[in-house]
Amino acid sequence: MSLKTQPGTGEKVKNPALQRSRPRNYVMRPVFCSGRGKSLGLLILLLISTWLAPIMNSAEAVELAPELYKTTLDNGLTVLVKEVPSIKVATVQIWVKAGSVYEKADERGITHLIEHMIFKGTPTRGAGGVAAAIEEAGGQINAYTSYEYTVYHATLSAQHWGLALEVLSDAVLNSTFDARELEREKKVVLEEIAMREDRPQFKLFEELMAESYQVHPYRLPVIGTRQSVSSFSREDIIDYVRQHYHPENFTVVVVGDVKFGEIENRVQELLGDLPKGGTPPLELPQEPAQTETRFFKIADQIRQTHLAMSFPITPFSHPDSPVLDVIAGLLGDGETSRLYNRLRNEEGLVYQIRASAFTPRDAGLLEIFATLDSDKLKPALESALTEIFKLKYIPVDAEALARVKRNLESDFVFGLERVEGQARIIGSFEFQVGDPREDKYLSRIRSVTREDVMRVAAAYFEPAKLTAGYIAPVSDAPGLVREDIEKIAEKAESLARDGVPASLVADSFLSDVYQYRLANGIRLVVREDKRVPTVAIRAIFPGGLRGETEATSGAFAFISELLPKGTADLPSRQLAIKIADMAGNIDGFNGKNTFGLQGDFLARFFEPGLGLVHDILTEPAFSEEEAEKIRPELLARLEHQEDSLPTLAFLNFNKTLFQGHPYALNTAGREETIREFSVEQLKEIYNREARPDKLVLAVTGAVAAEEVRALVEKTFGDWQVPAQPETTSVLAEESILPPEPPGRPDLVRIVKEREQLHILVGFLGAAMDSPDRFALEILDTVLSGQSGRLFVSLRDKQSLAYSLSSFSQFGVDTGSFGIYIGTSPDKKDQVIKAVWKELFKARQEPISEAELEKAVNLLISHYELNLQTHGSQAMEMGLNKIYGLGLDFGTRYVEELQKVTPQEVLEVARKYIQPDQYVMVLVGAKAEEQAEAPAPEPAAVPSQ
Repeated sequence: MSLKTQPGTGEKVKNPALQRSRPRNYVMRPVFCSGRGKSLGLLILLLISTWLAPIMNSAEAVELAPELYKTTLDNGLTVLVKEVPSIKVATVQIWVKAGSVYEKADERGITHLIEHMIFKGTPTRGAGGVAAAIEEAGGQINAYTSYEYTVYHATLSAQHWGLALEVLSDAVLNSTFDARELEREKKVVLEEIAMREDRPQFKLFEELMAESYQVHPYRLPVIGTRQSVSSFSREDIIDYVRQHYHPENFTVVVVGDVKFGEIENRVQELLGDLPKGGTPPLELPQEPAQTETRFFKIADQIRQTHLAMSFPITPFSHPDSPVLDVIAGLLGDGETSRLYNRLRNEEGLVYQIRASAFTPRDAGLLEIFATLDSDKLKPALESALTEIFKLKYIPVDAEALARVKRNLESDFVFGLERVEGQARIIGSFEFQVGDPREDKYLSRIRSVTREDVMRVAAAYFEPAKLTAGYIAPVSDAPGLVREDIEKIAEKAESLARDGVPASLVADSFLSDVYQYRLANGIRLVVREDKRVPTVAIRAIFPGGLRGETEATSGAFAFISELLPKGTADLPSRQLAIKIADMAGNIDGFNGKNTFGLQGDFLARFFEPGLGLVHDILTEPAFSEEEAEKIRPELLARLEHQEDSLPTLAFLNFNKTLFQGHPYALNTAGREETIREFSVEQLKEIYNREARPDKLVLAVTGAVAAEEVRALVEKTFGDWQVPAQPETTSVLAEESILPPEPPGRPDLVRIVKEREQLHILVGFLGAAMDSPDRFALEILDTVLSGQSGRLFVSLRDKQSLAYSLSSFSQFGVDTGSFGIYIGTSPDKKDQVIKAVWKELFKARQEPISEAELEKAVNLLISHYELNLQTHGSQAMEMGLNKIYGLGLDFGTRYVEELQKVTPQEVLEVARKYIQPDQYVMVLVGAKAEEQAEAPAPEPAAVPSQ
């Protein structure tokens, strides 16, 4: 016999079948098995924290979920069956509402002892006969006891499920409890108690429970004590069984290749005639609120010191419980957790540390266990508590939160691979809240936000609610007292609260982001990330297409190429050599709304690299010689666009859709303007837009934020705002009116002597700050990709296209949404008809839940994957700042995506897919002429 895995014990699960049978942070509590020679080993009691559906009380069979059935017999016995026809095994379990918490003062440990005795023989099966009956059929049989229930279970080939049910029923109802077997088994349990007393982790755990719970029976060990176990007689056993083993306390759980009707009938035959009765369960005392720090210490003949801490938290059914599961994962689940990283990796204070959330039927605990040296107890305790209390004041890293939620879901789902795991989950949910369905657990985990973590941490993590203790070697035990622990906890609270710098962006998607506003108006954003010794610098100004007209089209494309080609003191080649000597890179960039510089350096060259960025921005050479080298390159770029049919299609689509708006222009410019621009014109445009009060400077990498701020102030402090008043920002909404949708379908044909035809069908879309963008991105994702609707329908099934995708582009005040297809000219009409079919389908019926979940996961994953480099992080932060989206945009982006429903996707589809207000562009080989592109049929369009 051995104690099952629990926080702080260091014990491993010996049965591989159970190693992934629970969400990662489910609390692993004392669970005792029946100790036979071929024991399944250490079993994990599944306690799942969630907010669940109302309790089912129907006396009739109900299919609660696909292939999950529940019924209650007339005598109160509950039957749960999960049909899994794809697997040829079954597990049969009898759950009894008889756990250690229901024991009287003189019964401590009797529930566990009965679990040992239940397989020791019945009138028809002698000692060993119960186990032999199952093993002869190739199965396994065992049992375990927890705080709140006892479970007897057998797993075997599905064809023998009837045998398993009959054998378990016989054992539970007809055990003889032979007096000689009882005396032998009591000795086994006493040996188990002795074994536990030799293990310091068990001693520490039991003392933590005894201190954390003052009145609730959770404070007492499931196994009992030497005195109580030694005192039990056969009459005590029979009396306890008579009180608790009656049908109202029984739940039969069967999972596997079985049929519910057959199970129900057989349970009725075996157990349906049992009379109701028994003693009502004890009224459990509820734990009073903890109002002061508690402390304990144990000195023992050991060599290693172990630390334990707890905070009172919620019961199983409380809506905060899923959040606490996530918090436990953030704090102490594995090598990526906060406590492990801080105390073990960075500070070297502990050898191991982990956290878990114990959320049973009544109030639970957040527990932390660590292994360390005695002389590091105080600093380790202070550091751990500071990290815990920080959760109240600083939002957690969004990437870490997403990772923990994925891990919880992964472990939960892997636990469903085996029928035993499914049965444990079903039984646990049924016993804790009366409903075996677990689907809402995952939903609640997925919906946990950083705000939830802060709110819940603030509600439960206070110095006065701390219980802490340690077990240490007698020769090396620290002389700590309760007042010491109280002071450490108060100091940790102060450090956590006061350690939040004003410049820290608490709700940023990326961690460790700081923002500053300099005296000359520069907005500085810095992210500290020392994983890789590199630094990215992004200097961003409003500009790009939104700063151009027909007469100045291409100005910012020209400027972005010319800008890094020298400074007042460094000609182009000398500047290039300086940058190359630092193994760095500085380039200009230009887009629809912005332009600027991007620089990337090894961290040790950050200061001189920043100096070069300053010199380029404040004193660009604007060399005539360099301009004349660049001009033909820009003209060649325009010629290349003419040769790229997809590019040509999109240019003409934008030109037609955004008529009168800057987005109708080409970011590469026009041939006429590129030829005519003078250096003075370009310099005038640059000086008008490149001002310190318009600049967002984003820095990411192996830097310290305050040091960057000081260096930027020193380097850029001499760059003053021009005396002339600032012109209206090109990003100001009132400066440019958004375009009107086409008054009627607009068809553009461009014939090229090519083999293929490129088709674009599109509509006006949403602006980047529109609440519609999230549902629109999901629709785009559902249509796109190799498993998207368009690919499956037009390419896989119909072979109509070789290249196709939907697109959604978000601008400052408008955007676009549409579909691109590359196909053969002879398939033009089929393709267009098929495209409209998919567009109408999107308008007529909601996407499925599976499509929604897949799209959300893809979008979030792509967003996270695109932020792996320091350069991408700096650009993302800078653009979000300059667009006014906020440095918390990534956080809101993920949260808003997760809130979108299929109905909302349907609504945006109907809003933006307008069959009488679209642009269609055809570029390439001439198709056989027919009438205009097939127009949508009005009857197919649902009313708005």
